[in-house]
Amino acid sequence: MKKLVYSVVFLLGAMQMASAQTYPEKPITLVIPYTPAGITDNSGRLAAKKLSERLGQPIVIENRPGAGGAVGAEYAARAKPDGYTIFQGTRGTQVTNAMILKDVKIPAAADFASVYGFIDAATVIVVRDDAPFQTLEELVAYAKQNPGKVNYATAGNGSGAHLTGELFQDVAGIQMTHVPYRGSAPAVQDLLGGSVSVAFDYPATTASFIKSGRLRALAVVYGERISSLPDVPTASEAGVAGAESSSWMGFFVPAGTPAHIVKRLSDEMDLVMQDLDMQQKIVEMGAIPLHANSQELDKLISDDSQRWSEVLKRVTIDSN
Repeated sequence: MKKLVYSVVFLLGAMQMASAQTYPEKPITLVIPYTPAGITDNSGRLAAKKLSERLGQPIVIENRPGAGGAVGAEYAARAKPDGYTIFQGTRGTQVTNAMILKDVKIPAAADFASVYGFIDAATVIVVRDDAPFQTLEELVAYAKQNPGKVNYATAGNGSGAHLTGELFQDVAGIQMTHVPYRGSAPAVQDLLGGSVSVAFDYPATTASFIKSGRLRALAVVYGERISSLPDVPTASEAGVAGAESSSWMGFFVPAGTPAHIVKRLSDEMDLVMQDLDMQQKIVEMGAIPLHANSQELDKLISDDSQRWSEVLKRVTIDSN
């Protein structure tokens, strides 16, 4: 009987080793839960290209936007756990959606295995160049005089920018009206078109418009100035301290994916993030390279869960 048990264990170990050596044997799908052209999509495509080169297999991008990333998260969580579906999760999809989107089906944290966190993104507050407020101080004063009349756009309910916007209002003592979109690109386009007054978004989608003069950056809601927009003050420098926030992003796989595949993907992403070209391109997006392996990403999720549960006790989020 013992010989049979040893044989089975040996056979399973040999099969796992063979699988580890041959994976991947076919193209991999990366599910991105937002529309193309936003920072989630741009950074995901960049990381996928670098990771594909290391794995020797194509990585096909599949955008599945909706419900603040919940649509794509639900789809990815139900995929076969074989390493051929990767999900690009965010603080929103992995932490805060479950706290605020009460009427939307949200996968539990246990539905995913963490692979690697690779980007931390700052939020920038932007307005049209002809807006009636030209500084953050003027925006706050205008919003105080006109409660609820300033519309602000974000990439969607539960997105990092949305929560940053709510945190900013709480700290500044103002009330604005949230207008959610299905991604950063349509939010910024409507700001350019005049449909909304303000946008909380990322330099990846706003920097070119800021530099061309079509948009004005009032502040970066982050702990320090960012290299892609060095002349833009932080919210604290502009008079609203305490609203510092950021939005991390990383790769996940469905729960149940073999541990050796998760480790292979995490190890390869660690090598991707040592690539100086990768780091430079992330900086050019107005973001910060993040180096968080599976265990570190799990801790980031745990820490964020505690922080935002406290914040959301003070802030009312409209999830409709």
